[in-house]
Amino acid sequence: MNGMRKKSHFHPPPYIHPPPSPPAPPKAPGYHSDSDSATDTPRGTRRVTRSQTRNREGEGRLYLLREVAMGGPQYGMGYVSIPLNTGDVREFKKEMGNLLEDPLGASERVDQFLGSNVYTWEELQAILGILFTAEERNMIRRAGMQIWDQQHQQGPVGDLKWPLQRPNWNNQNEQDRDHMQDLRTIIVQGIRESVPRGQNINKAFSEHQKKDETPTEWLERLRKNLQLYSGLDPSTPAGQALLKMQFVAKSWGDIRWKLEKLEDWQDRGMDELLREAQKVYVRREEEIHKRQARILVAVVREGQKGSPPSPEGCSATTKKTSEEPE
Repeated sequence: MNGMRKKSHFHPPPYIHPPPSPPAPPKAPGYHSDSDSATDTPRGTRRVTRSQTRNREGEGRLYLLREVAMGGPQYGMGYVSIPLNTGDVREFKKEMGNLLEDPLGASERVDQFLGSNVYTWEELQAILGILFTAEERNMIRRAGMQIWDQQHQQGPVGDLKWPLQRPNWNNQNEQDRDHMQDLRTIIVQGIRESVPRGQNINKAFSEHQKKDETPTEWLERLRKNLQLYSGLDPSTPAGQALLKMQFVAKSWGDIRWKLEKLEDWQDRGMDELLREAQKVYVRREEEIHKRQARILVAVVREGQKGSPPSPEGCSATTKKTSEEPE
């Protein structure tokens, strides 16, 4: 054993192989999945489709498409599925607001939530199913289809863009992805116009600027009321004129006084009026803080005047009194 090294034998750790994938469900007659269309692509460039990913990951997720560079002998761009947890959609529903009360705000927030991603027909239907009731979905589809047909009188018709049954759109086909993008646009526009707008000017401008409301928040609330209840577009000359009049007349008294002092304020832009109102608001907030500070100082001083003498002071006074001659 002297002078000889003992040989070491290394054994690889045991590896646990993943369980085999479950068998795919039987296909209905005439059904063609995205994976069927991808079988003709060369090896190494095959696209990963949503249906394949969903089978692997389960039904608890939605999948949005994202363009990435594909590897393999033939380089190019392809679209792969990126998971979006349905819990995120349910959490967003709390922030979206009520469709019937604020369809404009709901459409803006849904548009921001969807972002620039590409969603298939299935994913968009699933998202709508989480966010809205069946009645609301019918309202959205009806309004969105009407807007699409008005804007595309030469075709294609809205039924082709928002079919009731799952279309055979291929993720890797540019034209089919255009259909997906158009469907997203129709949905957002449908949410925006789903609630009929009444012709009620009094209801549109029945409120005043709230106590703690900034001029920007007040103007935005006025603009939404104008769209919801009057049927007027705030971006049109008539809408701008009406919006300016109500903004000035229903603002706080000091803001109204300041704006009405401006020469020809009716002819000034809405942005300029908002800036002037913001100046008054800032000065008002500064005065409030200064007044609160003065009150606090006065309270502290008053407390110091009425506070009892300190124990040391009491001792000194007692000692001095005891030393005085009778």
